[in-house]
Amino acid sequence: MIKKIDCTKYINYVLIAYAFSFPISKAATNLFEVLAILLWISEGNWKEKFALYKTNLLSITIALLIGFSLLSILWHGNAETTFKYVAKYRHLLIIFVFYSSFDKKYTSHILSAFLAAMFISELTSYAIFFELIHYKNISPADPTPFMSHMTYSTVLAFTVNVLLVRFFYEKNLKYKLFYIFFFITATTNLFINGGRTGQIIFIVLILITIFSSVKHKIKAFALSAMVLFSAFFLAYNLSPNFYNRSNQLYTDISNIFINHNYEGSAGTRVALTLAGITTFADHPIQGTGVSYEMYRLNEYFLKNRTKAVTANTIENVSGDYHNSFLTISVQLGVIGLIIALTIIYALLTFKYKTKEYYILSLLFATTFILFSFTHNTLHIMNPMIFFALFAGFFNKISTINMENKS
Repeated sequence: MIKKIDCTKYINYVLIAYAFSFPISKAATNLFEVLAILLWISEGNWKEKFALYKTNLLSITIALLIGFSLLSILWHGNAETTFKYVAKYRHLLIIFVFYSSFDKKYTSHILSAFLAAMFISELTSYAIFFELIHYKNISPADPTPFMSHMTYSTVLAFTVNVLLVRFFYEKNLKYKLFYIFFFITATTNLFINGGRTGQIIFIVLILITIFSSVKHKIKAFALSAMVLFSAFFLAYNLSPNFYNRSNQLYTDISNIFINHNYEGSAGTRVALTLAGITTFADHPIQGTGVSYEMYRLNEYFLKNRTKAVTANTIENVSGDYHNSFLTISVQLGVIGLIIALTIIYALLTFKYKTKEYYILSLLFATTFILFSFTHNTLHIMNPMIFFALFAGFFNKISTINMENKS
């Protein structure tokens, strides 16, 4: 039998490995996730753990999401499909592991492990871009080696701003120089890749980071304007990928408003949002259940084919609304909507003694919220791991009596 103290220590080691593996390996991430959960189960102390969970808003909300999704079987049937869908919520158990078993002395290790792995991912991306290596079927035109370009760009946008926060709060000149170098290379990497979602999130995060870290607001405005203008001007003129995808976004939006044409990436997302809102309005109390959204989605498009989308869009539409909060609301009705809003509220109300961690937590919450409006972040693996890792981490350290220097 593993001793309690050893079990807790090993959980923390595994969580650090989990943070390191997330940006570079799904297999390793799954392995360390399972190890952390098994150690958490072996750790015991369930009476004390449940006492902790029942007073924590995020833990309660995640438990409600999982529990109510399972309960929806009672009025929508199709238990097999529902169980398969809900089984993916196992990734969210890391939030509970963090809350009951994470030790504050490992706080900096989590962020450092994550940043180290992102540095490796970035180097791999550059090697693919410059055709120094060939990795799987990844094209140099969109060098995202370990994730989809949408997820990678989002995580990169978050990483860039973590580095900028560390630059502002670091005292040692050697580390400050490293952080600003990493910031520049990561920002460049963000714009040579094809993920427009991360590039848009980057704008919002830069404003939050600079205005939160620079006391003089005129200086903050000038600095943020300089960073954003330089990044987008250089990207538009030097990155063919960014240039082409920016123009395509403009074309997609123009087609929506001028031609009522919903083909293209942006058009499909607008059509999906309209479908989701309509389906939620049709099933506001109990929702469609977690196994019925594809059926309801196709039903909507067939009814509104001439008004909303073309035949090509219908054939290529995916099985969710590309919006995590909307998907949950459609699946679980008003209760799902409340759960979605409570997740947002929980992330935005974490409190810290140090301003540095307050900014980092706010950056994560903003990243996740914006990302969730374009992706099913609570069902697709990498976005869900991103949420579980940092929601669990910030949820835990917000309850710790942090010292001035963490």
